[in-house]
Amino acid sequence: MIGEHLISLSVVSHGNAKQISHLLASFQKQEQPTTRFQLIITDNLNNDLPNFDPAPWASLYILRNDQQLGFAQNHNNAFKISEGSYFAILNPDLIFERPVFEQLITSLHKHQADVIAPKIVDENGTAQDSFRAMPSPFEIIRRRLPGYKFSPYQPDHAGLIHPDWIAGMFWLMKADVYLHLGGMDEKYRLYFEDVDFCTRARLKGMKLLVDPQIQVRHDAQRSSRRKLYYLFLHTQSALRFFTSPVYRQALHQK
Repeated sequence: MIGEHLISLSVVSHGNAKQISHLLASFQKQEQPTTRFQLIITDNLNNDLPNFDPAPWASLYILRNDQQLGFAQNHNNAFKISEGSYFAILNPDLIFERPVFEQLITSLHKHQADVIAPKIVDENGTAQDSFRAMPSPFEIIRRRLPGYKFSPYQPDHAGLIHPDWIAGMFWLMKADVYLHLGGMDEKYRLYFEDVDFCTRARLKGMKLLVDPQIQVRHDAQRSSRRKLYYLFLHTQSALRFFTSPVYRQALHQK
């Protein structure tokens, strides 16, 4: 199925040249032939990335921002020049340890999903909390208290997971799904863009899916827990979401 359709990949760098080099090396090793993939990398610092070899890709674009933009705006800008039938968003610190795109696309169609993601694991193979129930203000506070432990969704009888939202570290969807939703809301900056996007998708009757039989490795940064600036952005975005019409509609739908 991959051979029939071009897939556009969007990756944003915030000083992640080393991680992106590792990501691309692992991707090219596992996803052969990579000529079915369009790669769009955004250098959000405009001083970070080398000129990667375009030969393995159907096309390669490096967007170098004159000023730093938010997560949503960077990926929305990448989508504007994407040419694929499918659009994927990837974190720069992912590592591919096996092929995944053929399986993801097959699962997307088989289960009639609109947005799909693999299970995300750390270097020890432990599942990360990359998919969750719709957050609440209380749950955001509880996650920061001592003793909090992530409790992942349990798969259904088919071994699949249907969460309320999927973290934007890895998404795959048909390009027309991203277009129909108008991309991500650029009022958010670095946090809650993915929560808002997935919530709007569900409000339109779209189906989110995590296939845990497909997995990708991720090295989590957890910047919001280490730096006051990122904590500020996280808090600001949370307040924006919890006071938004999207959140109110989602509460009413439940």
